[in-house]
Amino acid sequence: MEETDPVQPYAYFALAVLTATSFLNFADRQIVSILAQNIKTDLDLTDAQLGFLLGTAFAVFYAVVGIAMGRIADAMDRTRLMAVGLALWSAMTALGGVATGFTTLGAVRMGVGVGEASANPCSHSLLSQYFPARRRAFAIGTYIAGASLGGAGALLFGGLILQHWRELCRLVPAGDACAFPSWKAAFVIVGTPGLPLALLVASLREPARPPRAPTPLGRLIATELGAAVPPFTLISLYKVGSTRALAGNLALIAAVVAVAATLTYLTGDLIQWASIALGVYSIISWGQVLHFRDRPLFQLTFGCPTFKLAMLSAALIACINAAVQAWAAPYAMRSFAMSPGATGVALSLTFVLAGGTGLIVGGWLTDLWKKRDVRAPIWMALIGLLAALPGFAMMLTATQPFFYVAGYFAFSLFASAWAGAYAALVQDLVLPRMRGAAAAAFSLFSVVVSAGAGPYWAGKVSALTGSLATGLLSIQALTPIAVIVLLFTARRLPRETLVGRRARAEAAGEGQGVIAAYTPA
Repeated sequence: MEETDPVQPYAYFALAVLTATSFLNFADRQIVSILAQNIKTDLDLTDAQLGFLLGTAFAVFYAVVGIAMGRIADAMDRTRLMAVGLALWSAMTALGGVATGFTTLGAVRMGVGVGEASANPCSHSLLSQYFPARRRAFAIGTYIAGASLGGAGALLFGGLILQHWRELCRLVPAGDACAFPSWKAAFVIVGTPGLPLALLVASLREPARPPRAPTPLGRLIATELGAAVPPFTLISLYKVGSTRALAGNLALIAAVVAVAATLTYLTGDLIQWASIALGVYSIISWGQVLHFRDRPLFQLTFGCPTFKLAMLSAALIACINAAVQAWAAPYAMRSFAMSPGATGVALSLTFVLAGGTGLIVGGWLTDLWKKRDVRAPIWMALIGLLAALPGFAMMLTATQPFFYVAGYFAFSLFASAWAGAYAALVQDLVLPRMRGAAAAAFSLFSVVVSAGAGPYWAGKVSALTGSLATGLLSIQALTPIAVIVLLFTARRLPRETLVGRRARAEAAGEGQGVIAAYTPA
């Protein structure tokens, strides 16, 4: 789409459908937060185990499969791929209703991560074609606002189901539904709507893309999964790389295992660190394979310092935000003896108003600001990070529910303002054919660091100290590091011109004829 082309009405219809999938994406991901207290009691879990369920279980398999999804989304029908993913993660959410312990619940949450891995690469790539660059931050920001609504929906409906299941169960005509625990019922109810929506997603128009050599679907999937899933990564590196590359990957395995073993020894949480090790290894291995298989893409992503700094800064900010959002409901129920229903209503309405406003307004302001300063997404992220601190402090020092919710509003408003702008920035740093893979690399690294570490970190410190407030406060140690990385990113960003990106891609082997056919990003 050319920069001056008008936005077609169908683009807004597609945006609405994709935003609905974003709603369910985050609702199914966040439903564990409001259910955490009941799950902890019924399954006799620690806060560290809850932290694993709140983040790591989902995040790692989301990353491992999502690595392949970025490249697959760039090569096949994105609408159908996303529909399959939606159906899978919805079914896995519903299966949480039959979990009987930490292991089985962890397994279905991993399945949710596998399904949701298709969402961001497909949707970001589609929206980048439905909308021109001048409206891209707005479009992606609106899509991400669906996640805010989904997070609110998880809190609202999950809390109400927990509190009123004894009345609701009588409406179920078949079986003894009232014998079903309320938290299990919530998983089933929240997971079911995604199945019919998947049919609507599959019916969306697939925008035309530059032609590329056809590849059998089975071979494509096997090739891309082989770049991230051990031990197939070793085979992939052997085929596309060299003995030196293979030796480097074996050294990576040894280093990752050693670090994971040390952290397991210190904390006693084997499954947490084994999962994180798998996610980190998969992402780095994918980058190694990419270096040989698609050098132009590698040069504009893992080989680009600006891209890597943007990924790291986003991951650090997201880690702080993920910990606060995951534990906000349990903290409220523990500190103020709030019922699940009251907690869900208060936090959901606050989250949807504050988070949705922050995302949409933040994207809109960034679009305007970027006309005068290409570093606008970085400045928006810096403002959001620092401006959220007073709200966070208010949450932890509140003595009444009203002040806690007010602090949560302030935190959510600013903590969400940068997300759409940053997602659009990532799309601007690569060429059109690379957008799905770039979105995957960016979001997957962020998810492994944020969801994989943030909720667990807060939960582990809480388990050690007996104070969830201390656990949440400890995560703010990342704030000064994030500020430094943002400033380094802002320093480099003005060098990333479209001409420079094309030149680097061409120097890495991108065909001159293909480059000339690309429209401006």
